[in-house]
Amino acid sequence: MFTKPSRKIHRVFIHCSASDHAHHDNASTIKSWHLARGFSDVGYHFFIQKDGTLEYGRDIEKTPAAQKGHNLYTLAICMHGLKEENFTQAQFETLNKLAVQIEHNYENISFHGHCEISKKACPVFNYNQVLDLDRYGSLNKNDISLTPLVSTKADDLPDLKLGSRGESVELLQRLLFIKIDGIFGPQTSRSIKAFKKLQNLYTSDVVKSYVWRLLVENEKISY
Repeated sequence: MFTKPSRKIHRVFIHCSASDHAHHDNASTIKSWHLARGFSDVGYHFFIQKDGTLEYGRDIEKTPAAQKGHNLYTLAICMHGLKEENFTQAQFETLNKLAVQIEHNYENISFHGHCEISKKACPVFNYNQVLDLDRYGSLNKNDISLTPLVSTKADDLPDLKLGSRGESVELLQRLLFIKIDGIFGPQTSRSIKAFKKLQNLYTSDVVKSYVWRLLVENEKISY
């Protein structure tokens, strides 16, 4: 989920983690690597796992440490992966949804690969094709053909909390771009707290109608 920061953003850069190891498939591992290199925090704002789960990294109000000499006025997204054939459709779907949400908040914003301003082959997949970018790095809105997830009215959805189970929890997990198992466990709790923090709400993990409305509205923005 994307909430527009107060700082100016002109460009979004796509990166890959240069690892296909399952135990590296999380933002905390990337953060540990960056801290070891002397960074103050993880360099990327977003990290997308192989199963499509979206993790938050550096505060989006802060300039990234991801594209040396080109960090100002940018956002940085990292996709977990090393070899092109090992990236997943779930990752690409989450990247597309996030990109559309970002684009919705700006009149002029462009998307780029790290390789455009570096000698590194990063990301190693064809991000232009995945995001259907034009020659200026803009999204081709006419080709976005994803199907919205939500048809139910937000006010008709039940309150949820830690320990809840069932189809409504599955819907919540889909809206949060996390693993779908129908169980409101620790990961779902962390994700809803992060979402509510971005919306400047009290960061409990209780999901009531006003939270559903915000989640549904964000989903509509994605398409």
